[in-house]
Amino acid sequence: MKQRNLALPIRRAGRYAFLLLSAALGGCSDEAETPAGPPEIFENPPELAPNAAGVHELRLAPSEVKIGGKRYCLRTYNGSIPGPTIRVAAGTDRKVRVNLHNDFERSDYRLVAGAANTSAVTCHDFNLTNLHAHGLHVQPNYATPAAGDSCEGSGCGPDARYHADDVLHEVPPGEMAQYRWDLDEDGTHHAGFNWYHPHIHGSTAIQVTNGAAGTLIIEGDLDEVPGIAKAKERIMVLGGVPINVESTRPLADGEACSEDTLSANDFEAAEDDSKPTLVNGKLLPHIKTSPNQVERLRIVHAGTPNELGMKLHPSEDPTCGSFDTLHSIEITQIARDGITLPKFYVSDTMWVSPGYRIEAVVKMPAEKTTLCLVGRRPSDLAGSLVAIFDVDPENGAPTETNMPEESALAAIAPPTTFMGKVDGQMMEASCESVDKIHQKIALLVPTPGEQPDPEKPAELGSCNPSDHMHGIDPDAPTCICPAPNISCRRFDDRRAWGYRSDRVMEVGTTEKWEIRAFDGHPFHIHINPYLVCANDSNKEPNFPHWRDTFWVQAEDGPRQILTNFRKFSGQFVLHCHKLNHEDMGMMELVEICPEGDTACLCQGTDAAGNCISQAGCKAEDLQCQFAKEATDAFPLPPAPNPALCGP
Repeated sequence: MKQRNLALPIRRAGRYAFLLLSAALGGCSDEAETPAGPPEIFENPPELAPNAAGVHELRLAPSEVKIGGKRYCLRTYNGSIPGPTIRVAAGTDRKVRVNLHNDFERSDYRLVAGAANTSAVTCHDFNLTNLHAHGLHVQPNYATPAAGDSCEGSGCGPDARYHADDVLHEVPPGEMAQYRWDLDEDGTHHAGFNWYHPHIHGSTAIQVTNGAAGTLIIEGDLDEVPGIAKAKERIMVLGGVPINVESTRPLADGEACSEDTLSANDFEAAEDDSKPTLVNGKLLPHIKTSPNQVERLRIVHAGTPNELGMKLHPSEDPTCGSFDTLHSIEITQIARDGITLPKFYVSDTMWVSPGYRIEAVVKMPAEKTTLCLVGRRPSDLAGSLVAIFDVDPENGAPTETNMPEESALAAIAPPTTFMGKVDGQMMEASCESVDKIHQKIALLVPTPGEQPDPEKPAELGSCNPSDHMHGIDPDAPTCICPAPNISCRRFDDRRAWGYRSDRVMEVGTTEKWEIRAFDGHPFHIHINPYLVCANDSNKEPNFPHWRDTFWVQAEDGPRQILTNFRKFSGQFVLHCHKLNHEDMGMMELVEICPEGDTACLCQGTDAAGNCISQAGCKAEDLQCQFAKEATDAFPLPPAPNPALCGP
């Protein structure tokens, strides 16, 4: 099904779009600024080879990078944006070792606040870090012990175990952590396009906005499909370094990059929605390709907070100074979030929200021409240029001219019907066969008629952590949903109350969840992808398919997903992947418990001896009780409850 066109129906809008980008680069100046020097040529990110011991070494450090002819000092992996690609060959017992080194020398505590001045003000160390393998189905906390491969030296977990996808672990400045991702512990891992990035609550957005992210490619059956195997691979990391934000300061002539001269070190820079879209750290790169070439686009949105509607338009000149908005090239999507789709999703628009991965194939025109990759966002409907495809016979003979067959993809896509334990009974689970809604999640529940109004400083600069201890506020109103929130609760508040987890399930269970949003948010869960049920979105595949990040917006109503918590027990998180929202508390701590483990599942028992779920409320936590009522009623206001909220 073809999507509705997100563009304004304006002919020759390309010049206006280019000026929008130029104006963004020049801030509020009257002088528009364009990239200096000759056009930048697109290149895939470099690949990170393991060392002699089979370990991939990642180093987070301040590094000098050049963007648009200016020098910036940013937090990066291995000295570049994006970080290097980690590529894992096809196999059946793959263990990926990564050593993460935090090469910063000291902490840098900074204020975090936002959400239209309504969120609580918190204080976080922007130089504290860790590592998240976004898209992998692996152990969530520590790798399973393996004979002859125990973790030795510094940076290990307990009992000489490696860290797995452990986003609760913290790596302070000057320290390191050893990770091992056992890809095939639960059967051969699905092939696909994933990524890695920091995931320290409060500091994730600033580090990823700086460019600390890289792609993680798991090879397998998808890469052998005719029409894909020889296609031209284009790895495109979409970043949003805030080079147009007032608080971002390029390096002065002769100034060295160090912890003292970081260019983007203000949370408001991460919140800014006008950041230009970089491709592999470059502004407006030219992609050299050949007529009839099948291009395999592997796109990850590694920025925040804007979503993009991306189209390919024919250019009306060699530099995309003007392009035809009334015509666009159809693009065939073959995988989402590192998982092969069961059928093609053909559209002229790729809707890319923060955290998304899209794999698509598109055949270039038969004649010499120029195509413009344009991104549209709510504040920029005409669109801004992102990259330029130079289609020219001089670029060499095409490597592939035949598109893949849909049947070949369907044969290797994971099934959308599977055996699952639903309410304690094994059954053939699918979106159609599971009727019951087991859990409801609401992204950003508003409080009708009232909004919290914390004091926000004029500038989000340095802070003293002892002044922001994230404790329980005894004066906080009971019947207010803190902003931002998931299901009317904030991550920090739940931690202050001492809740072990925010949402608990038993391993091996399957549930149907209903996800709603007040406005629009990308819903992401770690470790276990979920089955998105059929929907009527004009932005997404509207047939059942597997995802780990999915856009939910108010005008589309509720979304239903089917979970499948396979094999691994432990703690991980779900959150909004607008990372500024996550840092402000739009996240929940999820725990998958071993079957029958009441200590994991229950915070205690009631008078009748029944389990009080870890996801439930303590008797004295009235705001938690209001949150449940507000979530159950959403999108309507909850019924009046004088016992909680007074008359």
